[in-house]
Amino acid sequence: MELTSTDHDLRLESPWAIGERSGLLILVALVPTILVLDFVSGREVSLHLFYVVPVALAGWILGRRAGYVIAMAAGVSWAFVAIASRAPAGAIGPVAWDVASTFALYLFVGHLVARHRGYVEGVRTLARVDAETGALSRREFDRVLEAEVRRSKRYRRPLALVVFEVAESRGEGRGFLPAVVRAVQGLVREGDGVSRLSPRRFAVLLIECKAPEPMLVVERLCEGLAANQRVRKQDLAVAVATYGGGVPATGTSLLAAAEGHLNLARSGTGVAETRID
Repeated sequence: MELTSTDHDLRLESPWAIGERSGLLILVALVPTILVLDFVSGREVSLHLFYVVPVALAGWILGRRAGYVIAMAAGVSWAFVAIASRAPAGAIGPVAWDVASTFALYLFVGHLVARHRGYVEGVRTLARVDAETGALSRREFDRVLEAEVRRSKRYRRPLALVVFEVAESRGEGRGFLPAVVRAVQGLVREGDGVSRLSPRRFAVLLIECKAPEPMLVVERLCEGLAANQRVRKQDLAVAVATYGGGVPATGTSLLAAAEGHLNLARSGTGVAETRID
């Protein structure tokens, strides 16, 4: 699996999780193994249902097309065993029906597992992203913030949290907040996540951001929202909390410090900043 610039919070997988490369190697070995065992055991001890295992594994790890391919391979393997094990004087009709129904079973299992995997991935995406604005959800923000605060404390790397709130104004359309999020995403680094904390309150987590970079980001953010979204100065409140990793802290305490100073900036008198060394 290749990493991208947004993988600053790469989570550890379960030891039971199987990657694409490992899954492919297992599939290459599993289908021939089942084929040999099935052929050796004969029709008396049929193992054709065991082909469902590699079909389901391919559909879950490699996707729908790979599931279909492995289903076809498993069906061909089972057809070979069924035809080779048929008695010389036996009727071809029952064998043909057995092969056709087994093909249908394998294809159905591959389709069903791949569709369920797509559903799981869709639910995971919806849990991470706010559907209205496209920003990260509050649950995902809390998880990422705690992970980054622990990493900052462990390696003494600076961290900054920008919290801003946009007041409701007359004439704004339904696409106003999504446009604000897109504008902010274009003004920060690619790896810095924009999250939605409440209906009109958002947060930007700046990873490894040393002073005075957080204030420069805030200035760029305020100027960009004023120019692109026509957000007035009195309608925008911004607070910054920086953490140097030198003292014990949590994501909750860092967020509380930022939101506590947000009231100072709500009047439009400037940007409130707090520092936790």
